[in-house]
Amino acid sequence: MSGLQLFTDFSKNEQVFQLACWMSCLRPSICNNSLRFIQKVAKCRMWESAHLDAGSDKPAIDDNKIKLYNMRFCPFAERTVLVLLAKKVPFEVVNIDLKKKPDWFVESTFGKVPVILHKGKIIPESLITSDYLDEVYPEPKLHPSDPLQKALDRVVVEKQSQMMKYLYPIFAKVPGRVVTNEEKVEHFKNLVEHLKTFEVELASRGTTYLGGDEPCMADYMIWPYFERIEALPILLGELGQNFVLPSNLGAVKSWMNAMRMTEPVKAYGFSPARMAKITQIHNETGGYDDALKESYGL
Repeated sequence: MSGLQLFTDFSKNEQVFQLACWMSCLRPSICNNSLRFIQKVAKCRMWESAHLDAGSDKPAIDDNKIKLYNMRFCPFAERTVLVLLAKKVPFEVVNIDLKKKPDWFVESTFGKVPVILHKGKIIPESLITSDYLDEVYPEPKLHPSDPLQKALDRVVVEKQSQMMKYLYPIFAKVPGRVVTNEEKVEHFKNLVEHLKTFEVELASRGTTYLGGDEPCMADYMIWPYFERIEALPILLGELGQNFVLPSNLGAVKSWMNAMRMTEPVKAYGFSPARMAKITQIHNETGGYDDALKESYGL
C-alpha cells in the first residue's frame, strides 16, 4: 500500500485514524519507521481537516489548550502555525472557509485568520499571535533579545511583505478582472526588483538565516511568500520559464533552500507542485477542501 493510499484511508476511516493516534503514543522502540509515518499522518490530518462554513456548529473550546482558527493555505495563518511548530507547542486546528464564514466566527473575530483562542481570550492577526506565542512560550526565543535588532527585523518583515502587491496578481484570482499574461510577467519583473532589497539584507548579515544559524521570527514571518514564489513556474505552465528567480538572487535562493530544511516548514509547508495545484483548483472553483484533496501526494 502506498503512503498516499494509507493517508487517504486514515482520512476516510475515523476508527483507523483513532488507532493511528493511539499507536503514535507507543514507545519509539516499537516499529520506529511505521510510527514516524503514522505520527506524520496524524498531524497532517489535523491540518487537512474540512473547512467549516456557514451553518457549521461552533467547535468546543478548552481554555487550557491553544486552538487555532486557520485556513490551510493562507500565508498569514501559516506564520502562526510555523511559530507553534518551532516552539513545539501542542495546539488544535479549526479550518475556516473564508468565502462562506460561519456566523459564530464572524461574530467573535475580525472575520480573518489566523485567530488564537487561549485562556478564554481571542487573539487575532498573524504578527500579534506570533508575538504572543514568543512571550508565553519563550523557548526557543524567536525574537532577538536586543530591542534594536528586534525593530530592525520587523522592518525587514514589513518591507518584504510589500512583495504581495506584485505576487498576488500573478498567483491569485483578482476579483472583478482578468490579469493578462503580459501583466503577470511585468508584475514578476517588479517582484524580482523588490527582492534585490532582501538579497542585500541577507548578504549584509552573512548568515544562513536572518536569525543567524537558526531561524528567527522574521524568517518565519516572510517564508510563506516565498513558498508561493517557488510554485509560480509550475502554476504558470508554458509561461513558467518567465517566473524563475534569476541567478543574481543567490543569497535569496540559498536562504529559501535553508528554510525548506527547517522542521516547521517540512511539517506544514507545501511542495511547489502541491502549492501550484491547490492554487489552480482554488482559482477555478473557489473551493478549499477539493483543492486539498485533489493535491494529495504532490
